Amino acid sequence: MLPTVTRHRLSPLLGVAAAVLAFVSSAAGAERLNLGNKRQLFVDSHLLAEKKNVELVLHQPVPREIVLTVDKPWEDNVMTYVSVMKDGNRFLMYYRGTGADEKYAKDAPAGMSTGNWTYTAVAESTDGIKWTKPVLNLVEFKGSKANNLIWPTDANKPWRDKNYPGTDIFPFRDENPNVAPDQRFKALANIGEYELAALVSPDGFRWKPLREKPVISFPSPNPMMDPPSVTFWDPNTRQYVGYLRHWINYRIRGFRRVTSPDYVNWSEPQVVNYLNGEVEQLYTSMAIAYDRAPDTYLFFSKRFARWKKKQPSTGVSEIVFLSSRDGLNFDRTFMEPFLPPGLDKNNWHPRGVMMGRGILETSPTELSLYYIENYGLPSVRVRRATLRPDGFVSVHAPWAGGEFTTPPFVYDGSELELNFATSAAGSIRVEIQDENGQAIPGFRIEDCDEIFGDELDRTVTWARSHDMMLNEKNEEIPYPPGNFGRPLAGKTIRLRFVMKAAELYSFRIK
Repeated sequence: MLPTVTRHRLSPLLGVAAAVLAFVSSAAGAERLNLGNKRQLFVDSHLLAEKKNVELVLHQPVPREIVLTVDKPWEDNVMTYVSVMKDGNRFLMYYRGTGADEKYAKDAPAGMSTGNWTYTAVAESTDGIKWTKPVLNLVEFKGSKANNLIWPTDANKPWRDKNYPGTDIFPFRDENPNVAPDQRFKALANIGEYELAALVSPDGFRWKPLREKPVISFPSPNPMMDPPSVTFWDPNTRQYVGYLRHWINYRIRGFRRVTSPDYVNWSEPQVVNYLNGEVEQLYTSMAIAYDRAPDTYLFFSKRFARWKKKQPSTGVSEIVFLSSRDGLNFDRTFMEPFLPPGLDKNNWHPRGVMMGRGILETSPTELSLYYIENYGLPSVRVRRATLRPDGFVSVHAPWAGGEFTTPPFVYDGSELELNFATSAAGSIRVEIQDENGQAIPGFRIEDCDEIFGDELDRTVTWARSHDMMLNEKNEEIPYPPGNFGRPLAGKTIRLRFVMKAAELYSFRIK
């Protein structure tokens, strides 16, 4: 008779490892991560303590359909600065509307616009693909309020007295658990060239200043405050975080970070550090805390190659990917583009493509990102692009195979869940080690059930030929009933991944 084979998830580790790890001394000076139950992305080398024949690979989003075009009098060829979010059962998309209202329009740059007074407009969607422009009756344009403009209203135009036409705002839905209902949406807006006002809204449509005075004025060491000024509620630090434009050595564009407990009182700006990457001309941050792993911060920045020339104007641009684990120090592992201009020749000019802010989950297997293409031309439009969930970067193993081991981390959970893809003949196996790198009995590579396919949340299992565990005397005894998680709580382990023709996007212990 064949022996009974029990398929274990991570929970049996709790019984075996409790005895094994109890007598293992800590490695001297070993760094221990505290991962908790948060999803872990491989956006940098943070989780690769040791590796052999594997590499981190940046994945470009797949361009999809055009979702928004210029078809209203208050829109023209400088439509840009997209910001998307989920609000209940609907999606919202904010973008720049620009038009020549005779009351405020000025002479525009040649070939760029019929007038340079800018507004903020909004579109709605239930699926992230088909978008409509609601008639909101909030902002007057050429004598009529029958439009989808939300800002600035006639009651809120303080910067017009200061002769400043820019009114681009980047709203976000405030997830602060203590937020007042009439301030559920927030944004910063330019007042003059060097000051920002705080705006609030109960529904994302009707906006007003949080207070009359600016909340940020003439920041040092240079006061440059061009849009976009991107802000959000940070659940990790439980404060508001903002990313503002900045001059590096007064000649290279970059970013600085500000924080606030209340969206009124903001800290002194801190210049963002690019860590191991080159300092480049980066125009827009489009910063987010990634919803599926909120302690991972992402930038989708527009890189400007200033001296290259494809069109009559000088300079070309593309989108690059940066990541951070603290919101201030951003990794530049990937210098190649996240979103290049592509085959469309109308994207090969200074502002050809610009990524929007925000990511929408448009299906359980799809994330949607939105970007402007053909900026400054009559064909300007918003296009959707897609990635698999967590699909920004993967650990890639070739056909010949490879492996890596995580740093030691404090265990908290009972199951190991993987987001991965393999070839039909590829595979992934996982070994659980103690903090010194010794495999735990029953959870060696040879015990792991082969993992293959393409899944977002596969639970790893280990096969054992009997239903026994080891006690502190190294004796086999039956597994105890109940929750195996408690004996391992607070212990330190490592994970070893052995891979062949495979991509690993993320893991989570839950």
